[in-house]
Amino acid sequence: MIRRDFLKTGIAAGAAMTISGTIPKTSAATQIESYNREGQSPSQIAQDEAFWKRVRRDFGPAPDFVNLEYGYFCPATLATLEEEIAGGREINSRASFYMRRTRTQDLEDTRTELAKLAGTSPEELCITRNTTESLNTIIQGIDMDPGDEIVYSNQDYGSMVQAMKQKAKRFGVVLKEVSIPLHPKSDEEIVAVFENAITNKTKLLHVTHMINLTGHVLPVRKICDMAHAREVEVVLDSAHAFSHIDFKISELNCDYLGTSLHKWTCSPVGLGLLYVKKEKIPKVWGLMGDVIRPEDDIRKLERIGTRPYNHMRGLRNAIRYHDAIGSKTKQERLRYLNTYWTQHFRNHDRVYINTPVDPNRHGAIANVGIRGVEPQKIAEFFYNKYSILTVGISGHSIVKGVRVTPGLPTSLRHLHLFIEAVEDAANTL
Repeated sequence: MIRRDFLKTGIAAGAAMTISGTIPKTSAATQIESYNREGQSPSQIAQDEAFWKRVRRDFGPAPDFVNLEYGYFCPATLATLEEEIAGGREINSRASFYMRRTRTQDLEDTRTELAKLAGTSPEELCITRNTTESLNTIIQGIDMDPGDEIVYSNQDYGSMVQAMKQKAKRFGVVLKEVSIPLHPKSDEEIVAVFENAITNKTKLLHVTHMINLTGHVLPVRKICDMAHAREVEVVLDSAHAFSHIDFKISELNCDYLGTSLHKWTCSPVGLGLLYVKKEKIPKVWGLMGDVIRPEDDIRKLERIGTRPYNHMRGLRNAIRYHDAIGSKTKQERLRYLNTYWTQHFRNHDRVYINTPVDPNRHGAIANVGIRGVEPQKIAEFFYNKYSILTVGISGHSIVKGVRVTPGLPTSLRHLHLFIEAVEDAANTL
């Protein structure tokens, strides 16, 4: 009797607790979907402050400072955070049972949902920890001979430049740096910068989709098409563009792509994505050894040992929240927030903007400076006097200014305060 009752209650409880498979939508995502947007276009919703007030409550930002540094990472919604915590509790209680019997399906369910968001096949997608891990897998994992060339830009992310320099030092690969204009006159001007650097030794272009320093969005499809016509592969750093700019990976024609999901997808911290075009998978070595899986199995590239799988539950919730808002609506809102404050300073005597004015060339991120003043001093002024968090960029050879990144929880009231802070800094510093 004891054994029979134990099995009966235990199986029922286990069925109720399993975290794999379909998870009910949280109240936050449901409320966003049910919010009355009938007849409104994405650009109209982008300026509907009542809607974004509803969104702001889902995040619950700290009240003691104004966060205009969402470019580092975008926090998860409170509902996503609760899903992650609940998943951690369940995994902790089920322990090895979860790891041996449930984990694999949980990972595959997440891969499937993420692939749908990305617009690619689950068989071309790895779940990693961040962009740096994703792109190192490609940079270090592709065989190159001494003298082979990698072309990259002077505004690529520092960690990726370091990865390429290590590759060059270790294997004799030649690096060729090109200069990206801050305010290009056309897409063709940017494409030509990369094309002019290609030789018969060039094997790979490293291209940043949205430059983290300035928010500049590059015409990556045109760059990829040009590179393929020259028989050169493209690895795309999409850390800031994924879930920020409205696109599907299949539309870009890149060979490889990496991103951090804890940026604009608003997943739990420590999640990334690696995309590898199906026919390219066999040629890529994993960062960790895996000689058991077939050469064309994308899973060979995500072998890192035990990881916090409760993140998967949070990620699935974040994907649903992103879909509830809508990719196009999200893009339009983030662009609107950028334009809302930058338009005040485009023709200012002392203030300059390092971000293109064309909305097709930027999202939320912008970079602002004051002539004659060190960016770090400006950022400290914003924080010390106005409690506004930004980041000063001083050490770069081309870009010098303060990076300003509003996010989904940002209110226009906060941008009004920031406009006041910039004007004050221009008159005071």
